[in-house]
Amino acid sequence: MKIRRTLLILVILFVGAWAILHSYSIETADVSKSELAGEYRANNVVSSGGVERTFSYYLPSTLKEGAALIFVLHGSISNGEAIRKMTGNEFDLLAETNQYIPVYANGFEEHWNDCRASADYSANTEDIDDIAHLAFLIDLFVQRHQIDPSKVFVTGHSNGGHMAYKVALEAPQMIRAAAAISANLPVAENFDCEKSGIPVSIAIFNGTEDTINPYYGGTVRLGTNESRGLVLTTDQTTDYWTQLAGAKMASPDKIVEYPETDGMPYTSVIATHWDGINNIEVRLYRLQGSGHVIPSKIYDFPDYIGPNASDISGPQEIVKFFNQVID
Repeated sequence: MKIRRTLLILVILFVGAWAILHSYSIETADVSKSELAGEYRANNVVSSGGVERTFSYYLPSTLKEGAALIFVLHGSISNGEAIRKMTGNEFDLLAETNQYIPVYANGFEEHWNDCRASADYSANTEDIDDIAHLAFLIDLFVQRHQIDPSKVFVTGHSNGGHMAYKVALEAPQMIRAAAAISANLPVAENFDCEKSGIPVSIAIFNGTEDTINPYYGGTVRLGTNESRGLVLTTDQTTDYWTQLAGAKMASPDKIVEYPETDGMPYTSVIATHWDGINNIEVRLYRLQGSGHVIPSKIYDFPDYIGPNASDISGPQEIVKFFNQVID
């Protein structure tokens, strides 16, 4: 009887965690469809690495040959449609004036095979080659829409942020820059990626009150699931990228404190900039007082995810960062 009761409690807790993540797709305030002049193409099916995968993307009405490509990667137990809604379709709206195609790729069974060795989801246990999958999609968009393969970027939230790190670590030649949200690099004992040692421009957006991906390091917890293991602190994560870029974390080139605009004085945003070798840029957006969120002026994240970071728009800052890297 006690065993059955314990199992029931675990199931309820797991379902609760699952509902927390999936509630993003329910509560998001989307950009009005009337503002999107282009075409959203959903649920495209491809066979990649012998596995059937799906992806969606937005094709701007203004698109010209040689445009950029931005992968927007979802978190655990989620999909591309959910993160599109979580960002209020802002990546689509910004594509109209910034000449890129946002691609909402789907992970294998709702997960990405990132660098955390201990993770218990099938993308990791079956060692799905997501690097090869993203490379396959790049080639597909070169052929179908003539994007410029030298202007490919990747961003992602949570598990998607960890996947962005993996691309930057293992295949920096594939991308121009990366942006990771709510993600810290795993500790050495939990690290399962091959470091290329090649610097790449990267921006990190982490909330100091994140209870899933702890800003100050520790165990990543998704409900009762702790299989994702230990991660470094945000400062240690940033230090890895600044050192790789030939910059000193203790000597930033610029610090920007964003003005209070959201009516929540207990939250704030500070962006620290480092300029590295060969025009490599590293940025840390410290979301003071915020949780496991994508910064947004459009969407109010549920309270149980943690306080919002709505003094800035994450998509706007990311697209601006990517544009500056190109320039």
